[in-house]
Amino acid sequence: MNKELVKGSFILLIAFGVYNFLNFAFQSSMARLLTIAEFGVLSVLFNIIYVFSGFSDSIQITITKYAANEKDDGKVKNILKRALKKSFLISLILFLVYVLLAFLIAYLTKIDYFLILLVGLLIFIFFLSPITRGLLQGKRKFDSLGINMFFESIIKLFLAIVLVMAGWKVYGAIAGTLIGCFVAFGLSFFHLKDVIKAKETLTSTKEIYQYGAPSFFIVITILIFYGFDVFLAKIFFPSEIAGKYAIASLMAKIIFFGTQPISRAMFPISAEKNIKKDKSKNIFMNAFLLVCVGIAAVLAFFYFFPDFVIEIFSGKIIPEAANILFYLGIATSLLSITNLILLYKLSLGKTKGCVHLLVFAIIEISLVAVYLGYFHANLFQYSIALIAASAIFLWGVIFLLNE
Repeated sequence: MNKELVKGSFILLIAFGVYNFLNFAFQSSMARLLTIAEFGVLSVLFNIIYVFSGFSDSIQITITKYAANEKDDGKVKNILKRALKKSFLISLILFLVYVLLAFLIAYLTKIDYFLILLVGLLIFIFFLSPITRGLLQGKRKFDSLGINMFFESIIKLFLAIVLVMAGWKVYGAIAGTLIGCFVAFGLSFFHLKDVIKAKETLTSTKEIYQYGAPSFFIVITILIFYGFDVFLAKIFFPSEIAGKYAIASLMAKIIFFGTQPISRAMFPISAEKNIKKDKSKNIFMNAFLLVCVGIAAVLAFFYFFPDFVIEIFSGKIIPEAANILFYLGIATSLLSITNLILLYKLSLGKTKGCVHLLVFAIIEISLVAVYLGYFHANLFQYSIALIAASAIFLWGVIFLLNE
């Protein structure tokens, strides 16, 4: 076993564990305080947010890879300043485009336009926050990264509960999320004091931009595939059924979030320029083994105690959600393995075929949508279709990114 990977995974496992637990508490609180239909609306909004986070994750991955190989804090400071300036300008342009797209989203999902518009403000945080967090991850300041994530989630949880109970409903949940994210971004500079105090040195950004484009295509592909199921459920199923599906889907995605610390710890270690090929493969196999053990444990729990999981989360007995939990867990497990492989390929700079991968994923999602619309599938049939789509997507990743 690679000791550095295990140590980094352990630190991030604790950090992500606390972060995910607080996010679980957030979602559970919203499921209890909101009606099932309102929670279905919130789930759709959060899946829009997850698609936005494709920008965030691709930027963070790119900055992490740069920081993992750059020891000069002066050059890192230069990248920090230039990246923040450029990211703000890009996010402003994208927000203006989103203002128009929000009309279409509101029409398709039958969600209030101004609520969708409020979600769009997170575009700014998704372009700015990953820069500082990417530097923390690349410099292996996993403890500082964890603390920053903790403040984001605890602020979000507290404010969302207060605002929802005050009568703001879904608006309160989104407002709490916004405030938590922006406060955490401001606090992240405190953990980068050594970089901020360093004497700035001009550095080239050519390599960063060349790496940034393919990493965006890969990350956005994963996140689109991650979030499309709830979005389609909201379109094709009645609000009450879509809300029940959203609860099961969110529980199943515990697997995805739970295995993230392993892949995040693997990335900066395998991304180092001087790492030997055999050692890199060893790091990946270690990470793969840890991910599989985690998946097996959660799937076993879903299989034997589905009703308990759903009731603990939502405070309600929802047979429809419990019946599909295990199957959605299988689909999410396949996606988690796919995510690990993609991050490993990115760490090595092997990004050939990434554009084809995005097209491949979009075609798959379109086929699932056609299946739903033509056959009027129930939740169980939809879950089986997701397993098939996830398996084909995993195969596509292995085939299209094989170098």
